[in-house]
Formats: sequence, C-alpha cells, structure tokens
Amino acid sequence: MVIRDIANGSEVKIYASIGGHNIVLLTEAIFGVAAGLLVKPMEYFGKYMQFLEPSNVQIRNKRDGRVYKFMSTSITPVKTRYGNFHLIRCSSELEPENSRKAERFYIEKLGVFSINGNSNALKNCIIHDISLRGLSIILDNETKVKPGDRLDIQFRYGATLHNYEIETIAVRNFKVKDMPAVGCSIANMNVDFVSLVTIKRNDKYTHLDDVPATNLNPEISEKQQVMEVNEDIARQLIQEKKPGKTISEVNPLDPAILEHVSREKSLREQKRDQRMLEQSKAIENLLDLNDSDL
Repeated sequence: MVIRDIANGSEVKIYASIGGHNIVLLTEAIFGVAAGLLVKPMEYFGKYMQFLEPSNVQIRNKRDGRVYKFMSTSITPVKTRYGNFHLIRCSSELEPENSRKAERFYIEKLGVFSINGNSNALKNCIIHDISLRGLSIILDNETKVKPGDRLDIQFRYGATLHNYEIETIAVRNFKVKDMPAVGCSIANMNVDFVSLVTIKRNDKYTHLDDVPATNLNPEISEKQQVMEVNEDIARQLIQEKKPGKTISEVNPLDPAILEHVSREKSLREQKRDQRMLEQSKAIENLLDLNDSDL
C-alpha cells in the first residue's frame, strides 16, 4: 500500500526531535493526494512545524485497523484554498506492523500452572502478555521448563476476577528483566481466552468508528476536493522551483559569489560606479526642479 491510500480520519503519530528532546506529535489524516498524505496542521508555539529530517511515522489506518510504521521522506507545511495543512511523503511501500505475528497485550497478572499434567505440584508465575497465538509467563528461578513441556495455566482477570484456564505448549525460553520466562503457544483455544484478547485490543485502541472523517467542503465530493488540493500543492511546488541559474551555469570560484573573499574593484568598475552615481544625482536634481514648478 502507498501512503496516499491511507483512509480519511486515520490516527497519525510522528516521532520528532526538537532542541534535543524527543516528542510525539498527534495528528489526523485527511486524504491522500498525488504528492503524499494530507494531514491536519501541526503547530509548535503558534508556528507551523517544519521537519528538516526524515521522521518515524506511525499510522493506524481506519480502513483496515492495521498499524503502519515507516520513515517519511519529508513532512512539510502546505497552503491550500481550505487552509494550512501538512503533507507527509514516503517513497516506499507501507507494510502493516505484525503482519506475520499476532499482536501482544501486556497484563502482568499472577497465576499458577502445572507441568505435563502434574496438578499436585502447582507453580507460581506471572502472566506477562497474551495474544491470539499464545502467551508468555515469568517464572521463579527454581522452576525449570523446557520447550515441548505442556503447561496448564490458570489466572483470574477483570472486574469480576473471571478464571481463565489455558492449555499451552512451551515454545522458547527467554529473559524478562533478568527473570526466566517462557513463551507458550495455545494448545487448545477456548472462547474465554479469545474474548480476553478482544477486550485488551479494544482497551488499547480507540474504536475506529468513533474517529470522524474530515470534510473540507461538504458541498462537493471528496474526489473533487482531492483534485482541488492537488492543484494547490502543484502550484506551490512550482513556485518553490523558480527558474534561475543552476550551479553548472555559474563559476563556483567567482569572487562575486564567495562572501568570504574580498577584492579591490577594477578601474573599469570604479568608473562605472562613478557614472551611475552622477546619473542618480542628475535624476534627483531633475525631480527637485519638477517639484518646485508645482
């Protein structure tokens, strides 16, 4: 997907740096245009921001609900007949985040589990995160789990402290803040667990339907609005590229364009300056005579 395909009303986050401080700017997509993605204007102390370097951008596309992270090539303020906005450009294709992995949600909840069906020796754990494909748990240093072990995990969660029982298979061992942890895949998916993941997703994200689209001119279609904004942006870009001498058309060593080089004027240049000075004085005298006749 290209950046101009991002839907109207999509949430946009821009990770930028101002004065050495990292900040996150929030804005909203309006619609895609030929040059990129038009978004609502961003101001900093009353001035429209100018991003001088490529920035990390994160967009949650309203059309498909997926999150896209990419590096912008430029983010510049643009002026249109509908006001001032910002234009985000990106030359690469946008790929959705976690397109191959299930999104994880952190819950950090106490639980217990048994290893390979030994329910008489329950072990304590912390449910670290969950996803539709599995979950991970943090163990104590004395508990040993190896990949392939069957773990029956139980924990309570939510306002009603609903009890969740999940059958899993240990897949890998890793560390969480120097504590041993185990990543597990779901061996037997159940409705309770799917509902919990859905609840966590809704808690994390704003409902897409709650984000209204921006309509710059209700009297015409969005397609017509895009055409008008394209014209405005194209006109602005043309004005920024006014014709003039290119670097190949001038002598880069010409002392006239080297501000740090001083030189004495030639005799011809001195005579020319003197002649221009005399002409200007003559014109001033003539104007004075004309004014005295009024």
